[in-house]
Amino acid sequence: MIDANEFHQLIEGARTYRRYSGEAVEEGVLRELVDAARLSPCGNNMQVLRFRVVSADDAEAAEKVFSHLHWAGALKDWNGPEPGERSGGYVVVCLPAKLVANPIRLIDVGIASQSIVLAAASRGLGACMHKSYDACLGDELGLTDAGYAVAMVIALGPRAEKIVLEPATTDHGLTYWREPDGSHHVPKLALDDLLV
Repeated sequence: MIDANEFHQLIEGARTYRRYSGEAVEEGVLRELVDAARLSPCGNNMQVLRFRVVSADDAEAAEKVFSHLHWAGALKDWNGPEPGERSGGYVVVCLPAKLVANPIRLIDVGIASQSIVLAAASRGLGACMHKSYDACLGDELGLTDAGYAVAMVIALGPRAEKIVLEPATTDHGLTYWREPDGSHHVPKLALDDLLV
């Protein structure tokens, strides 16, 4: 059992990372991360989520996923990580196509995705949850023909950027931003600002 301080540090470390070492994450590790999602709570215990794991070791499949992701809406002049900085693997979270807009199932997607990200952080891996991707991604991966729709894509890999959590009191407001040295700044509201 981890103590409260360790858990808080785990949450702090589970930031959105968009640049990685380029080192592949083995399929076995990706499967272990999905196992954390499998054990997570879900609405009515329906367990309708399905997962496609893609290691960078499968270069063709990894390129398919990477080419359809949108990486950082607030960084208008950045098109995503360069070769050598790309994810070491992906977990594609899927729903049966008929449930892709169901509010409870979308909550399930969020819970499962956060479990994957926390499990990744516990291994020292960075992650980026993508809800912004090209609509044809499911077709490219053969998911549409199987009756599934992509609900989330989680990019994963050894971290290769510095993330700075800072108070949301600068001129940047709540918009994340980068220093010229590449450090990525993430403004956060104070706890007292959130309590009502």
